[in-house]
Amino acid sequence: MNKIYILSGLGVDRRVFDRIDFGNLNPEFIDWIETIYNESLADYAKRMVQLIPDENPILIGLSFGGMVAIEISKIIQTEKLILIASAKTKYELPLLYRIAVILKLNKLIPTFF
Repeated sequence: MNKIYILSGLGVDRRVFDRIDFGNLNPEFIDWIETIYNESLADYAKRMVQLIPDENPILIGLSFGGMVAIEISKIIQTEKLILIASAKTKYELPLLYRIAVILKLNKLIPTFF
């Protein structure tokens, strides 16, 4: 069985998975890396792929981690892709979120929020 790599959401860390029994599997949690100014999600995922040395891994993504996992799966072949509370496409996001991104309202909010 291939290794499981887990990407948690932006507002949570690996502790959200503490009560999940992975059995004899050995999950590896991927920590977020620093973004580059104006970097696309696809480009960010290309850099995240470097943290996954195994071929054909199983990816689990929670929330935003799921969106990154989808982008990673477009770059490398995966055995499985498991999304938890995540949107598969931008069209599954609430309209208000999509409008906020178009208007770049996310740039007005300090990163510590």
